[in-house]
Amino acid sequence: MSGAAHPPCRVGRHASASAPYRSRESQIEINGIITAIIVGAIVGGLGRLVVRGRQNISLLMTLVIGIAAALTGTFIAQQLNVGNTAGIDWIQLLIQVGLAAVGVTLYTGGGRSRGRSRTR
Repeated sequence: MSGAAHPPCRVGRHASASAPYRSRESQIEINGIITAIIVGAIVGGLGRLVVRGRQNISLLMTLVIGIAAALTGTFIAQQLNVGNTAGIDWIQLLIQVGLAAVGVTLYTGGGRSRGRSRTR
């Protein structure tokens, strides 16, 4: 061991030695959660656009379906070895949007009308 002392570990510009230590992993997890919400909103919205007709679904459920579709689509794309490609992962995005469309369709009743039959 050398006799030189190491400077205190600091996080951020204004961190002091008495500030609680926040690991880089926790920052990545927070960024991952924020990214999942943003991607979920986009994927959920695209999923709603793919489904024909008007969907009576809240923004919160669109977000939840979008996040679930994004996570599931990423897992499927990784299993198919198409999750990490150069540039934008178009195949992964198509899988995610397709899953979101299925989720929106299932949540809104499968596209069936709940009212009177249209037969005459």
